[in-house]
Amino acid sequence: MSDPIEPAPSHTRPNQPGPNHPEPIRPAILLDVDGPLNPFADCDRPRAATYRSHLLRPKIFPDRPAENRTVWLDPGHGALLLDLAAATGADLVWATLWEDEANRLLAAPLGLPELDVIRFAGTAFQHSDGHHAKIRGIDSWAGGRPLVWFDDQFQPRDAGWARDRSARTAPTRLIPIDPTIGLTRADVDGARDFLLASRRTAALSGHGESADRGDFDECAVDEASARP
Repeated sequence: MSDPIEPAPSHTRPNQPGPNHPEPIRPAILLDVDGPLNPFADCDRPRAATYRSHLLRPKIFPDRPAENRTVWLDPGHGALLLDLAAATGADLVWATLWEDEANRLLAAPLGLPELDVIRFAGTAFQHSDGHHAKIRGIDSWAGGRPLVWFDDQFQPRDAGWARDRSARTAPTRLIPIDPTIGLTRADVDGARDFLLASRRTAALSGHGESADRGDFDECAVDEASARP
């Protein structure tokens, strides 16, 4: 029997600091759902015992009605991600085709509050030109925010986009997730290391000291998290 779903509490954070109290731009941790948080079945490698099944009825595709879906979620991921956000001064953000349905249906069973949502306006369904379909929407939403992005469908030219964004706009790290395993502590540790390193670099730059951007410019994709 599927676990009951309770509404998630609201815990959104404005993206921009107030004019009288300027703050450093907060990094964003972008969360995909299917694959990273809802791993797919693999006959040769069953899901970890920590995952629980939930029968949900999301509306994901704009040209289709809502459909029943069995979703597998690990409630421990919520605490892991909240700890990551707290340790790095970052905001957790849904970057998924589920869009607002992620808050409505997934936040509570994961133990997450209501998060900010990137809305792709129907542009995120088809990869093209060697790039992930979500990049245009993420670029538009993120502005100058540093980014860590968990996803299982990075395309061949995405690493170049992340390197260019790191050099021109803000530190950017892609963390590929094996969709048959889902998000792991190693993936989260890689995100934490990157965000803390970029924060130290920003602090040095703010004090007029020379900063080494190599920690994030040369490794736009987390090779430790990349799997065949």
